[in-house]
Order: sequence, then C-alpha cells, then structure tokens
Amino acid sequence: MPLIDLHAPFFLASALLLSTGVASAQSGSPNSLQNNASPTGVAVTNSAATTVYANLVLGQPPATPPAGCSNLGTQITSLSDARLAFTSSVAGKTVTFTLVPGVTDKGSYAMDAGETITYTPQTFSCGTANCSAAVTFNFFFTPANDGFTNNNGCSNSVFPNASNLAEASINFGVNGSIGSTCANADDTDISAVNGVNSIIKVATSGPGWPAATSTAQNDALGKNANKPGVFGWAATNCNGSLANSGYPNPSPSCAAPQKAPLATGNPAACKTPGGTAYAPIVGPDGTKYCDERSDAGTCNNQRAGYVTGGAIQITYLKPAY
Repeated sequence: MPLIDLHAPFFLASALLLSTGVASAQSGSPNSLQNNASPTGVAVTNSAATTVYANLVLGQPPATPPAGCSNLGTQITSLSDARLAFTSSVAGKTVTFTLVPGVTDKGSYAMDAGETITYTPQTFSCGTANCSAAVTFNFFFTPANDGFTNNNGCSNSVFPNASNLAEASINFGVNGSIGSTCANADDTDISAVNGVNSIIKVATSGPGWPAATSTAQNDALGKNANKPGVFGWAATNCNGSLANSGYPNPSPSCAAPQKAPLATGNPAACKTPGGTAYAPIVGPDGTKYCDERSDAGTCNNQRAGYVTGGAIQITYLKPAY
C-alpha cells in the first residue's frame, strides 16, 4: 500500500512511495474512518532521570499529488496548527514547542524526567463520514536545547554528527485523500541513517501492525543491522544494492559519524550479520566504512492500509554514549 518514506535523509521532506496493498475506497470518495474506527495517536515519554529536549520536525507533503491521487487530503505541516495539540502527564504543564526562528515545522520542547506528552487527533466531517488530519512526526532527543543548532545531518560540534530519529506517519488513510495511490498506511521506524546520539524505543498498539516490528529499539553505531524496525547507519533502503543510496555522509562537506563502523580485512570488505558480503563505503580520505545493512527488509513498521486506532509510543531511554 502507498506509504510515507520516513527514513529520508535528515530534515528532508518525506516523499510518497508506492507498493501493493489493500484496495482503496471508491474512486472519488474521500478516504475516511470506517465502522466507528478511531484515528491513531502518538505518545512520547522521557524515561530518563533528567530533563531531555524533544526536538520535532514535521514531514511535508509533495508539491503535487502522485498520479492516481487527486487530493492529498488534510495534513498537519506546522507546529502552529491548533490541531497539533499535546497534553502532558505533568499536572498544570502546557506543551508548547519553541519554534526554530523563521520556520513553523521545527521546534523543541523540554521534557521533565518521567514526563509523557500525548497527541490525541481530532476528527472532522468529510462527506458522509469522519476524517482525521494526517501528520508525520520526526522526533530526536538532545540533553540541551541545541538540537537544531548542532544537528544538521552532517559535520557539527555534537557527537555523532547527527541524531537518530523516531519517525511516525499516521492517519493518511483517513485524512480525506482521494485516489488509490494516495498514502494510506500508518508507518513508523527508528532512523539511525545519519548517526546515533540516543537510545530510543518505539512500540505500536492497535490492529494491523506486523508483529515482527511492533517493538523497535536502536543501539549504538555498528549494532543496528537486523534490528527490527530500525534503519542502520547509511542503510536508507535496509538491504540490497540500493541500501546506502541517499545517505549524506561521508562526503567532502559531511563527515562520517565519529563511531561509524569501519570495514576490515585486506581487501576491506563488509558483511551483514547473516554473512552476505557487500562493498564498503569509501570516504573522501580513503577510509572505508560498513553501513549497517540488514539481511531482511524489516526496518520499516508499516500497518495495513486504511487501518487506524491505538497509538505509537515513542520512549527516550538514555544517551547512546
């Protein structure tokens, strides 16, 4: 089924991909909540003993709908959107994301130790049914409020040159979009494509999620291949010949993460955990690295098309190093 590509390079707008799946609603009818279904929510928890900043980037829709999708439906693309309302588990605390100056799709929020913030989606009438706005969340966590200053996906002053993200795309199948090629599936993963600065866990609840990836948790660099629901460093497509297409580092202007896994042997070579050999990445200075490539395509946790309800739980556990 059509879905959102969540593991795009850091801070790039999400792009629509197509795959086979459940038949869509009748042509010309808006994709909507069926049989008293509920939209999907998101909860974010800081399980650490100290404050952590939750930095949020919202995905953006394509400039034009793909062929066969006449209407992209309602999407939340700004942190200033009144429908993007979070509540806090801390009594009396209001959840407000401090915007990055000059933009409305990036902001940060200081989470207390043990705090959970919850996004409960609203519904609205769409024809003879109800719909809910779609939204793509990209969360990363930093101990200080410098995430957008020092995490740009490339070289900077904060290890390891970029942060890993908890990514969640929800309610695209019920947002009033029209057409069989419109995005229609909830989707989530942990992206360590550009680096790792924190250990994050993502768990899903509700029907239609694959059991293999319903709980995901990343690890330090060099240990993320074959972890269900996790895209390892540089492996933007998980496995196969295009596994490290689209990664931003290393390049002349974008250093590799400081603990990126090195290729070994003479000649230097890389292997998946299952033993499949693949060519290393060669940096500008000749250093050879191994992207964290998985043996099976279980990096993405994609729900059945047009199925919503339940929640995606994102939990910050601790710093990676």
